[in-house]
Amino acid sequence: MRQDPRIAAAVAALEERGYAIVEGLAEPAAMGSIAEELAPHFEAIAPQDRGNATARIHSRVLDNAPTLQQRLIDPVVSGVMERLLGPNCVRWQLSSVQGIAVHPGAADQGLHRDDDIFRLPHPHPVFEVNVMWAVTGFTAANGATRIVPGSHLWPSGQKPEPGSEIAAEMPAGSALFWLGSTWHGAGANRSGEPRIGFYAGYSLGWLRQEEMMYLALPPETVAPMPEVLQRLIGYELKGSMTLGWLDGRDPRKVLGLDG
Repeated sequence: MRQDPRIAAAVAALEERGYAIVEGLAEPAAMGSIAEELAPHFEAIAPQDRGNATARIHSRVLDNAPTLQQRLIDPVVSGVMERLLGPNCVRWQLSSVQGIAVHPGAADQGLHRDDDIFRLPHPHPVFEVNVMWAVTGFTAANGATRIVPGSHLWPSGQKPEPGSEIAAEMPAGSALFWLGSTWHGAGANRSGEPRIGFYAGYSLGWLRQEEMMYLALPPETVAPMPEVLQRLIGYELKGSMTLGWLDGRDPRKVLGLDG
């Protein structure tokens, strides 16, 4: 079966520049459904609780959000992860999830590297790849993610010069991929409307997940989800060396998720 050419193009861009944009990866109707799934969670966050005029929600939002769930296991996303993460683990995993609404008045987020939480010197092999879905269109004016091209190759200690970043502009339904070692940050929102995105971080299956997924998404919550997503969240036994067992058994069997 011929592989979607967008996978190879995205992988090549990630390896060369540290980021890639795949436009039109989802239909506008799907983004409209995701906006509806996210809306009550965003509305529950009071304005005074929005640090830097930004509302953030996490993995719990996946409960009863079938359209959003499908984006996490999109074939192009999965293909990119398999190419970049697959060679160094039995199974790559979902590490964290966030819905992000950048409201008018938000200032630039500080540029940073996501994989610095693991305290490994740069450059290093890829062990984290992130995806930001544009639920609404991303523009330089409304807070599009800012990316520093090529910064994934920089050694530890090298920091971006002012103005070295670009705005990752893209229409709704598009996806921005970046490596955990790429310097980036949300932009300032100088428009009159919130910029809404949905983030999913993926990592090697033997690393600790950034979010405590099993507490955020307990067995009764993941039971209705697609099996492939259950496994990405961590409800599975990884390989012959049995990473992730429960009571000495496959957790899917113990918890009744397997069948």
